Amino acid sequence: MLPNELRQLLERADALPSLPAVVVRVVELARDTSANLQEVVETLGRDPALSARLLSLANTVFYAQHRAAEDLTQAVNRIGLERTLSLALGCSLVSSSKKRGASGFDLERYWQRSLLCAVSAKSLAESLNLHDEAGALFTASLLQDIGMLALHAAEEERYVKLLGEADTHAELIDLEQQAYGTDHAQVGGWLAERWQLSERTLNWIRSSHDPLEQGGSREQQISNCVIAAGILADAWREGEATLGAAMATLEEYFDLETPDVLATIMELQEQLPLLASLYDITVPERLDGNRLMLEAKQLLAEKNARLQQDLVRQQEEIERLRQQQRDLSLQTRLDPLTRVYNRAYIEEILNGLFDEMREEFRPLAVVFMDLDHFKSINDDYGHAVGDEVLKNFTMFLRPMAEAAGGEIGRYGGEEFVAILPNHDGEGAMSFAEYVRSRLKQVSLGGTRNPGLRVTASFGIATIVKGNEFRNVGALLDAADSSMYLSKRSGRDRITIFPTGSGLMAG
Repeated sequence: MLPNELRQLLERADALPSLPAVVVRVVELARDTSANLQEVVETLGRDPALSARLLSLANTVFYAQHRAAEDLTQAVNRIGLERTLSLALGCSLVSSSKKRGASGFDLERYWQRSLLCAVSAKSLAESLNLHDEAGALFTASLLQDIGMLALHAAEEERYVKLLGEADTHAELIDLEQQAYGTDHAQVGGWLAERWQLSERTLNWIRSSHDPLEQGGSREQQISNCVIAAGILADAWREGEATLGAAMATLEEYFDLETPDVLATIMELQEQLPLLASLYDITVPERLDGNRLMLEAKQLLAEKNARLQQDLVRQQEEIERLRQQQRDLSLQTRLDPLTRVYNRAYIEEILNGLFDEMREEFRPLAVVFMDLDHFKSINDDYGHAVGDEVLKNFTMFLRPMAEAAGGEIGRYGGEEFVAILPNHDGEGAMSFAEYVRSRLKQVSLGGTRNPGLRVTASFGIATIVKGNEFRNVGALLDAADSSMYLSKRSGRDRITIFPTGSGLMAG
């Protein structure tokens, strides 16, 4: 909706853009679904100059068939009603605006932009397989700035000042919003409504200066064609470098490749002289094809560089997430205090090895270790010291287990377990005795309690030929039972299943 004050100014303007009777009637027929082609032809025939231009357009390379169009009926039939309407509107508006003149308003530049908008929108539509909308989009884009003429007619002095202050088309829109509370796109929609153009056409004009929007819907793509046409037209007049940036915008929103966009622009350049002559508009300055090609190559190189950077970032993000997953997975496997494997995961490891070793007839040993008199340590020194003892024990035990090719875990409380692949009873006994004897020589109390020494009781169970276990649970129970036998036998000793034999404290 236009502000009331502006609407009244526009309605009182004497030089407001208007359409001749012939064009008004063509607009009416275009909206009338029951109208036939002959009625359109008869109406156009009342304007000889317009009829001549239609025949000329129909016989251009863009519409020519094997035979030339010899009359108006053939011409309208060939180029279509929508394009006929567009030519009628454009020619009449160009002619009338030039006759009236527009003080302080560069009409040639204005109509050049309008023509560039029209051909760009049509070509974009065809590139996106929207062929049935190309003619209507040509019309809407040709008229997307018609509100500028209306504002100039309503308040010439004020609007000329705005034109002088604006360096770009986007700046002009902002200045119009500040001055009128609306812009020339909305005024253009109001004018199109007065002319009784189609609802779609006036909506496209109103939204022609909106930001492009991402979206795969057909209607969004159609609307984007009109908006992008304005972006292309402005860039075209700025030159090859600016047009290169506009091509990048088209790629982003229309999923078009640089070579395709470049080919479209070069094709448009070849069409412009003929179309400009039909509308009696000065041809826009010709682009340098070689320079535009260089800009396109640079654009493609920058795009590839961005894609490579995006790929690197994606790979880094994937690796970060994988590491995060590994860290989280590791956290679920570790005992939070000692940072060795917890009971659940050490049993998972043992389950995997149990079947493998039995199938390959290889020995496997499980060694249970329980720190002696640990409750007394907690009672006498406090739980903080007890925790320190547990952590120091795992740091003491880990390198010896790794050297033996095994894994260790905290089974619960002060109880630990070592899994030793390829160790029979004798090998497991040697490992346990080495740990037992070394443990007697170190302090687990840390720097605050250097004299705190701890012993441990050991229990061993092995899978060897002639000493089979039904499952992992039975193997663990055997090692655990052997360890408790060491406890009951005086502690600081090793017991091996099934004989109950072992080494006592030395």
